[in-house]
Amino acid sequence: MSTSNLNWRRWLKNGDQYLRAVRPGVEKSRFGTNIRYNMLSMSLESYVMAMLDFHGRLPENHTYTDLMTALDGVVSIEDALKRRILSYENIQSICSVEKYHRKDPTEPELLDLRDAIAELRKIAHETCESDMPAVMFS
Repeated sequence: MSTSNLNWRRWLKNGDQYLRAVRPGVEKSRFGTNIRYNMLSMSLESYVMAMLDFHGRLPENHTYTDLMTALDGVVSIEDALKRRILSYENIQSICSVEKYHRKDPTEPELLDLRDAIAELRKIAHETCESDMPAVMFS
């Protein structure tokens, strides 16, 4: 780990803040499902970037697939968790001009994606703060 550039701490903090802000199915939100999906996506990106930054790596791009592929090089993630996260990538395909599309995610989709990212959060904290236990997140 490089101690000269500790951006991974900022990435972890950002991931926690985005994840904490999205509570699908728990309470009424002033944000629609699209905004909450994007906040969850930013949380996912933040946790992956924390682990990559901790190991001095970068992803090819910031799609779900590219982030999870880059993560394979630094941390072991269960295939079931990867598949679960990747199953929500196509709710918004906004990086391609030819294949651009968006759909409104459902509350159950948001809840499942949030739960999967919460699992990734635990892995990110354990990876980056290996000398201290991960903080419980509710």
